[in-house]
Amino acid sequence: MQKIYRDENADIKYIKDKKILVIGYGSQGRAFALNLRDSAIEVHICLKPESLSANAARAEGLKVISPDNIDDSYDILLFMIPDHIQGDFCDKYVKNNLKENSCLVFAHGYSIHFGLVGPLSRADIILVAPHGPGDDLRENFIRGSGISCYVAAEQDHSGNALNIALALAKAIGSTRIGAFETTFEHETLGDIFGEQALLCGGLAELVTESYETLVKNGIPKENAYIETAHQIDLLASLLKKHGIHGMAERISMTAQYGMLKMQGKIIDPDAEKRLNQLFGKIKSGEFARDWQHEYRIDFRNLKEFKQKLKDHSIEKTAEKIKKIIE
Repeated sequence: MQKIYRDENADIKYIKDKKILVIGYGSQGRAFALNLRDSAIEVHICLKPESLSANAARAEGLKVISPDNIDDSYDILLFMIPDHIQGDFCDKYVKNNLKENSCLVFAHGYSIHFGLVGPLSRADIILVAPHGPGDDLRENFIRGSGISCYVAAEQDHSGNALNIALALAKAIGSTRIGAFETTFEHETLGDIFGEQALLCGGLAELVTESYETLVKNGIPKENAYIETAHQIDLLASLLKKHGIHGMAERISMTAQYGMLKMQGKIIDPDAEKRLNQLFGKIKSGEFARDWQHEYRIDFRNLKEFKQKLKDHSIEKTAEKIKKIIE
């Protein structure tokens, strides 16, 4: 059983008087920064001065510094910029400006696990990874609640790495729900596999293929959209709240029997083999190498893929339905 930490297991004293820099001000960076600030922790934001995000951070009362002004006065640096640029950023602005027992914090283990960042022998390296987007982290904090997170200490140079991770988790509201102790490896591999196999890659492809099958068989596009993409959040909510069995108990008997009849038909032994192959490519670092190459060629393939998604008829149908229903 994973160890789970709550408010009583964490002490903000480990970060209270530290000089903290949040690098980036996207969804997670903004949520971390504002939640820390509202927990009486002083934070600075690191952004290019001319960026729109810098203006947004200043408008919310936060001090913004340029990457060129990072120096060894900072005790804790939170990497809230995209995974694929963290290594270049660290090499250029951070690694030569780290003092003894400084702490590098990541919201995803990717760049540490796959070696984009490091080695950094004089610093703690920790993970504080919320189980949800930054907007949810911020909104739940404001309501007096939170969302759970992972915590991990990859490198404990100071002897207090895990305590710092828990203090940060408490300051952003996550220990109100629970901070699950893990490792950088487990968080990284689980997160990437979950995204590709189900939450992003697998789900999007299955929705699109199901929609296309209905349309090709004479079902109106509006019906096809409603019976596939539109109802996912309803079923996902049931599954999350009640589990798979609980979801089955709350859908129609016809749908339950459909679940039975489809066992092993789509997710068959070949699918299981492909899922294991997918995990193997992630674990070996093949995906990470491919992603860095895509970054170096200015996301050429990714841009083409996203344009195809945008041009698909399911997107136009979705817009039509949302204007009517939502």
